[in-house]
Amino acid sequence: MILTDILQVIYAPKKAFKNIVTNPKYLGVIIILLLFIGVQLGYEYSQFTKTELETTSPLPGLMQQNNNATSWVAGTGVELTNNFADYYNNTVYVGQLQYPPNNPLGYYPLFGNFSLQIQANNTNNVMAALTNTSNVDCSQTGFQNLSITLKLIEPQSAPQTATLRLYSLADENFYTYDLTSALNSASAVNQWGNLTIPVGPDADGWTESGNPQWGNITSLTLELTYPDNTDVTIRIGALFFRGQFVQPLQYDATGFLLRFLQVFSLQFLFTWLILSAVVYLILRGLKSTVVWKPLFVALGFALMVMVIRGLVNIAATFAMSTVSYPYDASLGVVYDSFAALYYPSTIGALTSQTVTAIANIDAALAVFRGILTAMFFVSYIWVGALTGLAVKELKPELSSMKCITVAAVGVGVTILALWLFIGVI
Repeated sequence: MILTDILQVIYAPKKAFKNIVTNPKYLGVIIILLLFIGVQLGYEYSQFTKTELETTSPLPGLMQQNNNATSWVAGTGVELTNNFADYYNNTVYVGQLQYPPNNPLGYYPLFGNFSLQIQANNTNNVMAALTNTSNVDCSQTGFQNLSITLKLIEPQSAPQTATLRLYSLADENFYTYDLTSALNSASAVNQWGNLTIPVGPDADGWTESGNPQWGNITSLTLELTYPDNTDVTIRIGALFFRGQFVQPLQYDATGFLLRFLQVFSLQFLFTWLILSAVVYLILRGLKSTVVWKPLFVALGFALMVMVIRGLVNIAATFAMSTVSYPYDASLGVVYDSFAALYYPSTIGALTSQTVTAIANIDAALAVFRGILTAMFFVSYIWVGALTGLAVKELKPELSSMKCITVAAVGVGVTILALWLFIGVI
């Protein structure tokens, strides 16, 4: 009988509510609650399988260690210092700080407030070594790019040759890459130039010496040669490995599960309680006698609509393309009011490539988000209609217009309360 009532709420609601208010039982609502949570978890899982976040080495929060002079060793005649007056400002939005995007407290400078300054006088050769990269995995399943942001201060030209070496466990095992062309293309003279160097077994341009392994990159050197002796000043604002993408669940599956169990349980229970309380108070305000339990149970059954909404949302995830958020946007990916992942408009200093990537992601998710928005309106209008039917069944003496008004106010207040206190509607 309970299962019949649950199904009839969808296709024969008047008949269902007649049975429910006559014999109200909480078991049916508990079943709907469990269905709702299960469907919502399925929706999140399906969404997460289509979302990738770029990781880095070092991790965010530690990335400034690679442009810290204390992490480097200089070649003969070269001086290494931290320059606090001129640094690469890559300040990004961090969603976990839980500040809105327009609050400066929600932002973090990925590479600190200093750059590595490499300086030498009257020389044609400059070399510096990052002595420990923390054993970076650049295998086929690891990081696929090395990103270097630098500025050529003196001389006012790019070097004649630039060489990058990646070492693997021992000094005799290394890969060599000619950076000259990439450095010329970066337009780094007196401005920050970004170099992205492909790494790994599928990357072109590398020659190997000894027996290096892409899965174990432990240090690196950067060497610049000029045609004549000159004073040299170079600043490195960022140096990190990137190009490895993971799904959100790979970070902390248990944490996500517990978070969403809490969020969706609260969403259902708040909706049920607030909607019922508002309708009850309005009816009492209309001097209408009403018993709490039949009303409470009936409106709990009405929330079967939210299960239908969840099923449609799962289907909507099939319309999603796989989207990949770059490293400087990954920390800012948050949930909207429909528990969908997105990157908010921010005041951070995103790279031009990331701005383009975000625009492409938004375009790719337009259909998905359109379905979620449509289902929001459809579901709450449907819940409102069922609430009106339930009120009419409980209080047949009320006019249909009064029942509709009571339902509309109840649903409106409920949505507002969910948005303010839960953040998911």
